[in-house]
Amino acid sequence: MLANDNLNSRRRYSFLKRVTLIGCTAALLSGCSVLPAEEETLQPPLIAKKEQKYETAAVKRGNMQLYLSSVAVAASEENKSVAFAESGGLLKKMLVAEGDKVSVGTPIAELDTGDLPTRIKLQKLTVEQKQINVTDAVKNNNDQNTIRLYQIDLDREQLVLDSLVKEYNKSLLFSPIEGDITYLNGIKPGQTVEAQATIAVISNPNHVNFVYEATDVKKIANINVNEPVDFTIDGKKYKGTVLQTPKTAPKTLDIKLSNRNVKSLILGLSAPKPVIKIGDYADFKLFIEKRDNVLIIPRNALKNTFGRYSVSTIENDRVKELDVQVGLITSSEVEIIQGLNEDQKVIISS
Repeated sequence: MLANDNLNSRRRYSFLKRVTLIGCTAALLSGCSVLPAEEETLQPPLIAKKEQKYETAAVKRGNMQLYLSSVAVAASEENKSVAFAESGGLLKKMLVAEGDKVSVGTPIAELDTGDLPTRIKLQKLTVEQKQINVTDAVKNNNDQNTIRLYQIDLDREQLVLDSLVKEYNKSLLFSPIEGDITYLNGIKPGQTVEAQATIAVISNPNHVNFVYEATDVKKIANINVNEPVDFTIDGKKYKGTVLQTPKTAPKTLDIKLSNRNVKSLILGLSAPKPVIKIGDYADFKLFIEKRDNVLIIPRNALKNTFGRYSVSTIENDRVKELDVQVGLITSSEVEIIQGLNEDQKVIISS
């Protein structure tokens, strides 16, 4: 009986083990079903490629005109430079200022002459004394020899005075013409004066024209004398003409004047004209040249890279850069000599 009970116990134990093993296996096999399911990975939305848009203009055929518009300054036709003839002297003082009006013989500057002015004053007194002696001798009816001796003394002292005055006058710089002081070189008292170095410029205010100095000489190379000019002065319109160009400027040994002439235009007002003072300004407009029946593009379509001209075009939906040869260039248009065809599109730079 006891043996049967042990046998039954072992059978129950073996059965429980099998049941437990089966349960664990089932649990393992179904474990994934109790975990949350993975979400499907979403792909990023597709972005449509944005098409690049360009502002373009067609190459057109037409006429072009080029004008020079700028500002000119009034200057005298007659200008005289003054300078000391010798070097080594020390400037004592300037006797005029810019803008002063001077006459012929007006002193401009003075060199230091030490005690020379005092010596001249003393010599004038000596001459005056000798003159009194001669006058008294004549009044007193002195004999001719006595009067002659007094006259010789007077003449001798007068010669000394004339010599001193002549020496002093060398220390003075005088104006050779009537006009206005338009330039002083800035030399200070006590500084050494160099021979022929311009100390001042005197200008005749009665003969005034306008002068334009070009920053680019090429811009005025084709301008001719007598070309009409439109002036605007104090808001009013006036007419005028070109009086002198670099090609017609007179030859000169003055280097500064020569350098100015090669880049300057002299412009004159026609009557009726306003009163113009040296240093006044005027706006002017001057026709330079024109081109008829030429290919034209907008100025802002042209590129300039170290003197290489080019434009951008669109061919087969692609931007292409083309080299071009240009002619006349204005503030808004460019003449195309080579590199583009009429109606071809060019990209305008923003």
